[in-house]
Amino acid sequence: MTKKEKIEKDLLEIELRDALRYTYIHETHEISAYDGELHVGFGDDKWLVWNIDTLYKDLASIVSMVNRENDKQQNMYGDLLRDSLKENER
Repeated sequence: MTKKEKIEKDLLEIELRDALRYTYIHETHEISAYDGELHVGFGDDKWLVWNIDTLYKDLASIVSMVNRENDKQQNMYGDLLRDSLKENER
């Protein structure tokens, strides 16, 4: 294996490791809770299973972060709509 091939292989291994480490959930198709766990279905039959005790302890922080990020998104969309309306008035 050449030095270039080794570098390319190492880079691909890093990309694969990162891809396996993170899961992006765009939409969910089912949410249920039983046996002390929250089950969230997403993607093509994939599941996030979360211990309820742990989730409950983190819930205040989660809600705070989600609310803050949602406010940012809503402000961005509002700004885009206002800009669009101003352009149409011209």
